Amino acid sequence: MLYGEISKNWGECQNLQWLYLSGNKITGRIPAELGKLKKLNLLYLDSNHLSGEIPSSLFQLSSLINVNLSHNQLSGKLPLTVGELFNLQFLDLSNNKLVGTIPERLGECTSLLYLNLRTNNLSGSIPFQIGNLDSLSVALDLSGNEITGEIPPELGKLTKLESFNLSHNKLSGSIPLSFDSMLSLTAVDVSSNELSGYVPNIAAFEAAPIDALKNNKALCGEKFKTLNPCNSVVNKRRKASDNRFTVIIVLCFFLTLFLLLALLAIVFYFRKKVVRNADTVTDKEGKSERRNLFSVCSFNGRIVFEDIIEATKYFDAKYCLGTGGSGSVYKAELSTGQVVAVKKLHSSDADSEVADVKSFESEIRALTKIRHRNIVKLYGYFFTQKNNFHF
Repeated sequence: MLYGEISKNWGECQNLQWLYLSGNKITGRIPAELGKLKKLNLLYLDSNHLSGEIPSSLFQLSSLINVNLSHNQLSGKLPLTVGELFNLQFLDLSNNKLVGTIPERLGECTSLLYLNLRTNNLSGSIPFQIGNLDSLSVALDLSGNEITGEIPPELGKLTKLESFNLSHNKLSGSIPLSFDSMLSLTAVDVSSNELSGYVPNIAAFEAAPIDALKNNKALCGEKFKTLNPCNSVVNKRRKASDNRFTVIIVLCFFLTLFLLLALLAIVFYFRKKVVRNADTVTDKEGKSERRNLFSVCSFNGRIVFEDIIEATKYFDAKYCLGTGGSGSVYKAELSTGQVVAVKKLHSSDADSEVADVKSFESEIRALTKIRHRNIVKLYGYFFTQKNNFHF
Protein backbone atom coordinates (compact mmCIF):
# COMPACT_ATOMS: atom_id res chain seq x y z
CA MET A 1 0.00 0.00 0.00
CA LEU A 2 2.97 2.31 -0.53
CA TYR A 3 2.17 5.66 -2.11
CA GLY A 4 4.02 8.80 -3.17
CA GLU A 5 6.75 9.12 -5.80
CA ILE A 6 9.96 7.20 -6.35
CA SER A 7 12.84 9.30 -5.02
CA LYS A 8 15.64 10.18 -7.37
CA ASN A 9 18.01 9.29 -4.50
CA TRP A 10 17.59 5.64 -5.45
CA GLY A 11 20.16 6.45 -8.13
CA GLU A 12 22.83 6.65 -5.43
CA CYS A 13 22.43 2.99 -4.46
CA GLN A 14 25.20 1.83 -6.75
CA ASN A 15 25.21 -1.76 -5.51
CA LEU A 16 21.46 -2.24 -5.97
CA GLN A 17 20.66 -5.27 -8.13
CA TRP A 18 16.90 -5.70 -7.52
CA LEU A 19 14.23 -3.02 -7.19
CA TYR A 20 10.81 -4.61 -6.66
CA LEU A 21 7.93 -2.14 -6.02
CA SER A 22 5.04 -3.92 -7.75
CA GLY A 23 1.41 -3.65 -6.70
CA ASN A 24 1.43 -0.38 -4.80
CA LYS A 25 -0.05 3.10 -5.25
CA ILE A 26 3.10 4.84 -6.36
CA THR A 27 2.54 7.89 -8.58
CA GLY A 28 4.64 10.39 -10.50
CA ARG A 29 7.38 9.68 -13.00
CA ILE A 30 10.14 7.11 -13.14
CA PRO A 31 13.25 9.10 -12.11
CA ALA A 32 15.97 9.24 -14.77
CA GLU A 33 18.50 8.74 -11.96
CA LEU A 34 17.69 5.03 -11.97
CA GLY A 35 19.88 4.93 -15.05
CA LYS A 36 22.88 5.26 -12.76
CA LEU A 37 22.33 1.82 -11.26
CA LYS A 38 24.96 -0.02 -13.31
CA LYS A 39 24.43 -3.31 -11.45
CA LEU A 40 20.64 -3.37 -11.64
CA ASN A 41 19.34 -6.73 -12.94
CA LEU A 42 15.66 -6.67 -12.01
CA LEU A 43 13.28 -3.71 -12.10
CA TYR A 44 9.63 -4.36 -11.21
CA LEU A 45 7.45 -1.23 -11.03
CA ASP A 46 4.26 -2.79 -12.42
CA SER A 47 0.71 -2.30 -11.15
CA ASN A 48 1.16 1.25 -9.86
CA HIS A 49 0.00 4.69 -11.03
CA LEU A 50 3.21 5.82 -12.70
CA SER A 51 2.90 8.33 -15.55
CA GLY A 52 5.06 10.24 -17.99
CA GLU A 53 7.64 8.84 -20.39
CA ILE A 54 10.07 6.00 -19.76
CA PRO A 55 13.53 7.56 -19.24
CA SER A 56 15.91 6.66 -22.08
CA SER A 57 18.71 6.33 -19.48
CA LEU A 58 16.85 3.37 -18.01
CA PHE A 59 17.14 1.47 -21.29
CA GLN A 60 20.88 2.04 -21.40
CA LEU A 61 21.51 -0.28 -18.47
CA SER A 62 23.02 -3.28 -20.23
CA SER A 63 22.93 -5.17 -16.91
CA LEU A 64 19.11 -5.37 -16.93
CA ILE A 65 17.66 -8.87 -17.28
CA ASN A 66 14.02 -8.45 -16.22
CA VAL A 67 11.93 -5.25 -16.63
CA ASN A 68 8.24 -5.04 -15.79
CA LEU A 69 6.52 -1.64 -16.06
CA SER A 70 3.07 -2.96 -16.96
CA HIS A 71 -0.30 -1.74 -15.68
CA ASN A 72 0.63 1.89 -15.24
CA GLN A 73 -0.17 5.08 -17.13
CA LEU A 74 3.14 5.50 -18.89
CA SER A 75 2.98 7.51 -22.11
CA GLY A 76 5.22 8.70 -24.91
CA LYS A 77 7.29 6.58 -27.27
CA LEU A 78 9.49 3.61 -26.55
CA PRO A 79 13.09 4.85 -26.23
CA LEU A 80 15.34 3.86 -29.14
CA THR A 81 17.99 2.94 -26.56
CA VAL A 82 16.04 -0.27 -25.91
CA GLY A 83 18.39 -1.88 -28.44
CA GLU A 84 21.25 -1.57 -25.93
CA LEU A 85 19.66 -4.08 -23.52
CA PHE A 86 21.74 -6.99 -24.78
CA ASN A 87 21.15 -9.12 -21.67
CA LEU A 88 17.42 -8.42 -21.35
CA GLN A 89 15.34 -11.61 -21.13
CA PHE A 90 11.96 -10.35 -19.87
CA LEU A 91 10.24 -7.11 -20.97
CA ASP A 92 6.64 -6.29 -20.05
CA LEU A 93 5.30 -2.83 -20.93
CA SER A 94 1.68 -3.88 -21.35
CA ASN A 95 -1.40 -1.92 -20.27
CA ASN A 96 0.02 1.56 -20.55
CA LYS A 97 -0.52 4.50 -22.92
CA LEU A 98 2.57 4.17 -25.07
CA VAL A 99 2.35 5.62 -28.59
CA GLY A 100 4.40 5.64 -31.77
CA THR A 101 5.92 2.70 -33.58
CA ILE A 102 7.71 -0.36 -32.28
CA PRO A 103 11.45 0.47 -32.49
CA GLU A 104 13.37 -1.60 -35.05
CA ARG A 105 16.25 -1.75 -32.56
CA LEU A 106 14.14 -3.99 -30.38
CA GLY A 107 15.31 -6.74 -32.75
CA GLU A 108 18.83 -6.28 -31.27
CA CYS A 109 17.75 -7.62 -27.88
CA THR A 110 18.67 -11.14 -28.94
CA SER A 111 18.49 -12.56 -25.37
CA LEU A 112 14.76 -11.88 -25.02
CA LEU A 113 12.60 -14.80 -23.93
CA TYR A 114 9.41 -12.81 -23.26
CA LEU A 115 8.08 -9.64 -24.90
CA ASN A 116 4.72 -8.11 -23.98
CA LEU A 117 3.53 -4.78 -25.43
CA ARG A 118 -0.21 -5.45 -25.37
CA THR A 119 -2.93 -2.85 -24.70
CA ASN A 120 -1.14 0.34 -25.65
CA ASN A 121 -1.61 2.80 -28.49
CA LEU A 122 1.27 1.60 -30.63
CA SER A 123 0.86 2.13 -34.38
CA GLY A 124 2.70 1.48 -37.62
CA SER A 125 3.76 -1.93 -38.83
CA ILE A 126 5.51 -4.80 -37.06
CA PRO A 127 9.27 -4.43 -37.66
CA PHE A 128 10.63 -7.45 -39.51
CA GLN A 129 13.66 -7.22 -37.18
CA ILE A 130 11.50 -8.87 -34.50
CA GLY A 131 12.16 -12.08 -36.45
CA ASN A 132 15.82 -11.83 -35.31
CA LEU A 133 14.82 -12.61 -31.71
CA ASP A 134 15.60 -16.29 -32.14
CA SER A 135 15.70 -16.83 -28.35
CA LEU A 136 12.11 -15.66 -27.95
CA SER A 137 10.37 -18.73 -26.56
CA VAL A 138 7.88 -17.88 -23.79
CA ALA A 139 5.61 -15.32 -25.41
CA LEU A 140 5.23 -12.52 -27.95
CA ASP A 141 2.20 -10.35 -27.30
CA LEU A 142 1.46 -7.28 -29.45
CA SER A 143 -2.33 -7.39 -29.08
CA GLY A 144 -4.66 -4.50 -28.35
CA ASN A 145 -2.81 -1.81 -30.31
CA GLU A 146 -3.28 0.09 -33.59
CA ILE A 147 -0.73 -1.90 -35.57
CA THR A 148 -1.32 -1.96 -39.33
CA GLY A 149 0.17 -3.56 -42.44
CA GLU A 150 0.92 -7.20 -43.10
CA ILE A 151 2.51 -9.76 -40.79
CA PRO A 152 6.23 -9.94 -41.68
CA PRO A 153 7.23 -13.39 -42.99
CA GLU A 154 10.41 -13.05 -40.89
CA LEU A 155 8.35 -13.81 -37.77
CA GLY A 156 8.22 -17.39 -39.02
CA LYS A 157 11.84 -17.70 -37.86
CA LEU A 158 10.66 -17.65 -34.22
CA THR A 159 10.64 -21.44 -34.13
CA LYS A 160 11.02 -21.64 -30.32
CA LEU A 161 8.01 -19.43 -29.56
CA GLU A 162 5.17 -21.01 -27.54
CA SER A 163 2.60 -18.21 -27.21
CA PHE A 164 1.81 -15.67 -29.96
CA ASN A 165 -0.86 -12.96 -29.78
CA LEU A 166 -1.57 -10.37 -32.49
CA SER A 167 -5.28 -9.92 -31.80
CA HIS A 168 -7.22 -6.64 -31.79
CA ASN A 169 -5.07 -4.74 -34.26
CA LYS A 170 -5.57 -3.63 -37.85
CA LEU A 171 -3.35 -6.18 -39.56
CA SER A 172 -4.21 -7.08 -43.15
CA GLY A 173 -3.11 -9.55 -45.79
CA SER A 174 -2.61 -13.23 -45.15
CA ILE A 175 -0.80 -15.23 -42.49
CA PRO A 176 2.68 -15.91 -43.93
CA LEU A 177 3.43 -19.43 -45.14
CA SER A 178 6.60 -19.28 -43.02
CA PHE A 179 4.40 -19.84 -39.96
CA ASP A 180 4.26 -23.51 -40.94
CA SER A 181 7.72 -23.78 -39.32
CA MET A 182 6.54 -22.52 -35.92
CA LEU A 183 5.97 -26.01 -34.55
CA SER A 184 6.62 -24.99 -30.92
CA LEU A 185 3.49 -22.83 -30.78
CA THR A 186 0.91 -23.98 -28.26
CA ALA A 187 -1.27 -20.86 -28.12
CA VAL A 188 -2.08 -18.39 -30.88
CA ASP A 189 -4.57 -15.54 -31.26
CA VAL A 190 -5.01 -13.47 -34.43
CA SER A 191 -8.65 -12.43 -33.89
CA SER A 192 -10.15 -9.01 -34.60
CA ASN A 193 -7.93 -8.02 -37.53
CA GLU A 194 -8.45 -7.79 -41.28
CA LEU A 195 -6.65 -11.00 -42.20
CA SER A 196 -7.66 -13.27 -45.07
CA GLY A 197 -6.57 -16.44 -46.82
CA TYR A 198 -5.31 -19.78 -45.59
CA VAL A 199 -4.58 -20.56 -41.96
CA PRO A 200 -1.32 -22.51 -41.35
CA ASN A 201 -1.82 -26.26 -40.89
CA ILE A 202 0.02 -26.54 -37.56
CA ALA A 203 -1.23 -27.81 -34.20
CA ALA A 204 -1.52 -24.39 -32.54
CA PHE A 205 -3.94 -23.08 -35.19
CA GLU A 206 -5.85 -26.35 -35.47
CA ALA A 207 -6.41 -26.41 -31.70
CA ALA A 208 -7.18 -22.69 -31.44
CA PRO A 209 -10.67 -21.83 -30.12
CA ILE A 210 -13.12 -19.95 -32.32
CA ASP A 211 -12.41 -16.73 -30.43
CA ALA A 212 -8.75 -16.86 -31.48
CA LEU A 213 -9.58 -16.64 -35.21
CA LYS A 214 -12.88 -14.75 -35.41
CA ASN A 215 -13.56 -11.20 -36.60
CA ASN A 216 -11.23 -11.28 -39.57
CA LYS A 217 -11.85 -10.52 -43.21
CA ALA A 218 -11.83 -13.97 -44.79
CA LEU A 219 -9.73 -16.61 -43.04
CA CYS A 220 -10.37 -20.16 -44.23
CA GLY A 221 -9.10 -23.68 -43.72
CA GLU A 222 -10.00 -27.28 -44.51
CA LYS A 223 -9.11 -28.73 -41.10
CA PHE A 224 -10.65 -26.02 -38.95
CA LYS A 225 -14.13 -26.52 -37.59
CA THR A 226 -14.47 -22.83 -36.82
CA LEU A 227 -13.60 -21.67 -40.37
CA ASN A 228 -15.18 -21.99 -43.77
CA PRO A 229 -13.44 -24.38 -46.16
CA CYS A 230 -11.13 -22.75 -48.65
CA ASN A 231 -12.43 -24.84 -51.54
CA SER A 232 -15.40 -22.52 -51.96
CA VAL A 233 -14.76 -18.89 -52.79
CA VAL A 234 -11.03 -18.84 -52.10
CA ASN A 235 -10.24 -21.84 -54.25
CA LYS A 236 -12.38 -20.51 -57.06
CA ARG A 237 -10.57 -17.20 -56.91
CA ARG A 238 -7.23 -18.95 -56.77
CA LYS A 239 -8.15 -21.24 -59.68
CA ALA A 240 -9.41 -18.28 -61.69
CA SER A 241 -6.20 -16.45 -60.90
CA ASP A 242 -4.15 -19.50 -61.86
CA ASN A 243 -6.10 -19.89 -65.10
CA ARG A 244 -5.57 -16.26 -65.96
CA PHE A 245 -1.90 -16.65 -65.18
CA THR A 246 -1.68 -19.75 -67.39
CA VAL A 247 -3.47 -18.00 -70.26
CA ILE A 248 -1.14 -15.03 -69.96
CA ILE A 249 1.92 -17.31 -70.07
CA VAL A 250 0.61 -19.20 -73.12
CA LEU A 251 -0.28 -15.98 -74.93
CA CYS A 252 3.13 -14.51 -74.15
CA PHE A 253 4.81 -17.69 -75.43
CA PHE A 254 2.91 -17.73 -78.73
CA LEU A 255 3.30 -13.99 -79.17
CA THR A 256 7.03 -14.30 -78.64
CA LEU A 257 7.18 -17.24 -81.06
CA PHE A 258 5.17 -15.30 -83.67
CA LEU A 259 7.40 -12.25 -83.35
CA LEU A 260 10.50 -14.43 -83.63
CA LEU A 261 9.22 -16.16 -86.78
CA ALA A 262 8.17 -12.81 -88.25
CA LEU A 263 11.60 -11.41 -87.52
CA LEU A 264 13.29 -14.41 -89.16
CA ALA A 265 11.01 -14.09 -92.20
CA ILE A 266 11.86 -10.41 -92.55
CA VAL A 267 15.58 -11.15 -92.23
CA PHE A 268 15.43 -13.91 -94.88
CA TYR A 269 13.32 -11.70 -97.17
CA PHE A 270 15.70 -8.78 -97.05
CA ARG A 271 18.71 -11.06 -97.29
CA LYS A 272 17.27 -12.69 -100.42
CA LYS A 273 16.39 -9.27 -101.79
CA VAL A 274 19.91 -8.02 -101.18
CA VAL A 275 21.38 -11.08 -102.93
CA ARG A 276 18.95 -10.65 -105.84
CA ASN A 277 19.80 -6.97 -106.11
CA ALA A 278 23.49 -7.78 -106.00
CA ASP A 279 23.06 -10.32 -108.80
CA THR A 280 21.01 -7.81 -110.79
CA VAL A 281 23.62 -5.13 -110.29
CA THR A 282 26.37 -7.55 -111.32
CA ASP A 283 24.39 -8.62 -114.36
CA LYS A 284 23.69 -5.03 -115.28
CA GLU A 285 27.29 -4.12 -114.78
CA GLY A 286 28.33 -7.04 -116.99
CA LYS A 287 25.85 -6.05 -119.64
CA SER A 288 26.90 -2.47 -119.30
CA GLU A 289 30.50 -3.45 -119.76
CA ARG A 290 29.59 -5.58 -122.76
CA ARG A 291 27.59 -2.74 -124.23
CA ASN A 292 30.18 -0.15 -123.45
CA LEU A 293 33.02 -2.12 -124.98
CA PHE A 294 31.84 -1.26 -128.50
CA SER A 295 29.83 1.87 -127.76
CA VAL A 296 30.71 5.01 -129.63
CA CYS A 297 31.14 7.16 -126.53
CA SER A 298 33.58 4.81 -124.79
CA PHE A 299 35.14 2.93 -127.72
CA ASN A 300 38.89 2.46 -127.54
CA GLY A 301 40.27 0.68 -130.54
CA ARG A 302 43.60 -0.15 -128.94
CA ILE A 303 41.91 -1.91 -125.99
CA VAL A 304 39.57 -3.87 -128.26
CA PHE A 305 42.46 -4.88 -130.54
CA GLU A 306 44.56 -6.09 -127.62
CA ASP A 307 41.56 -7.94 -126.18
CA ILE A 308 41.01 -9.79 -129.51
CA ILE A 309 44.70 -10.69 -129.82
CA GLU A 310 44.66 -12.02 -126.26
CA ALA A 311 41.40 -13.96 -126.73
CA THR A 312 42.62 -15.71 -129.93
CA LYS A 313 46.18 -16.19 -128.74
CA TYR A 314 47.40 -14.20 -131.70
CA PHE A 315 44.95 -15.96 -134.04
CA ASP A 316 45.90 -19.47 -133.06
CA ALA A 317 44.48 -22.23 -135.31
CA LYS A 318 42.52 -23.81 -132.43
CA TYR A 319 40.23 -20.77 -132.37
CA CYS A 320 39.59 -20.88 -136.12
CA LEU A 321 35.96 -21.62 -137.04
CA GLY A 322 36.41 -21.72 -140.81
CA THR A 323 38.40 -20.43 -143.76
CA GLY A 324 37.08 -18.83 -146.98
CA GLY A 325 38.51 -17.32 -150.11
CA SER A 326 39.19 -13.92 -148.59
CA GLY A 327 39.92 -14.78 -144.97
CA SER A 328 39.50 -16.96 -141.86
CA VAL A 329 36.90 -16.63 -139.05
CA TYR A 330 37.97 -16.99 -135.41
CA LYS A 331 36.02 -17.35 -132.16
CA ALA A 332 37.03 -14.75 -129.56
CA GLU A 333 35.71 -14.62 -125.96
CA LEU A 334 36.52 -11.12 -124.78
CA SER A 335 37.44 -10.12 -121.24
CA THR A 336 33.90 -8.85 -120.70
CA GLY A 337 32.52 -12.33 -121.39
CA GLN A 338 31.13 -11.38 -124.77
CA VAL A 339 31.73 -13.93 -127.57
CA VAL A 340 32.30 -12.50 -131.07
CA ALA A 341 33.34 -13.78 -134.48
CA VAL A 342 36.48 -12.18 -135.93
CA LYS A 343 37.14 -12.43 -139.66
CA LYS A 344 40.81 -11.95 -140.50
CA LEU A 345 41.53 -11.26 -144.16
CA HIS A 346 44.35 -13.15 -145.88
CA SER A 347 47.52 -11.17 -146.37
CA SER A 348 48.26 -10.15 -149.96
CA ASP A 349 51.36 -9.22 -151.83
CA ALA A 350 52.27 -5.61 -152.51
CA ASP A 351 50.78 -5.57 -156.03
CA SER A 352 47.28 -6.51 -154.99
CA GLU A 353 47.28 -4.55 -151.70
CA VAL A 354 45.27 -1.68 -153.18
CA ALA A 355 42.64 -4.07 -154.49
CA ASP A 356 42.45 -5.77 -151.08
CA VAL A 357 41.84 -2.46 -149.40
CA LYS A 358 39.02 -1.62 -151.80
CA SER A 359 37.48 -5.07 -151.31
CA PHE A 360 37.77 -4.67 -147.52
CA GLU A 361 36.10 -1.27 -147.60
CA SER A 362 33.27 -2.57 -149.81
CA GLU A 363 32.55 -5.43 -147.41
CA ILE A 364 32.49 -3.04 -144.47
CA ARG A 365 30.06 -0.70 -146.20
CA ALA A 366 27.79 -3.61 -147.08
CA LEU A 367 27.74 -4.94 -143.50
CA THR A 368 26.88 -1.52 -142.08
CA LYS A 369 23.76 -1.36 -144.24
CA ILE A 370 22.50 -4.95 -144.10
CA ARG A 371 20.20 -6.09 -141.26
CA HIS A 372 19.37 -9.80 -141.46
CA ARG A 373 18.98 -12.51 -138.86
CA ASN A 374 21.38 -14.82 -140.69
CA ILE A 375 24.11 -12.21 -140.99
CA VAL A 376 26.19 -11.35 -137.94
CA LYS A 377 26.08 -7.84 -136.59
CA LEU A 378 29.09 -5.65 -137.30
CA TYR A 379 30.65 -4.31 -134.14
CA GLY A 380 33.75 -2.82 -135.68
CA TYR A 381 36.71 -3.29 -138.04
CA PHE A 382 40.44 -2.80 -137.98
CA PHE A 383 43.02 -2.16 -140.68
CA THR A 384 46.78 -1.69 -140.44
CA GLN A 385 49.55 -2.07 -142.97
CA LYS A 386 52.25 -2.38 -140.32
CA ASN A 387 51.34 -5.88 -139.27
CA ASN A 388 49.29 -6.60 -142.35
CA PHE A 389 46.12 -7.03 -140.25
CA HIS A 390 42.68 -6.70 -141.80
CA PHE A 391 39.62 -7.85 -139.78
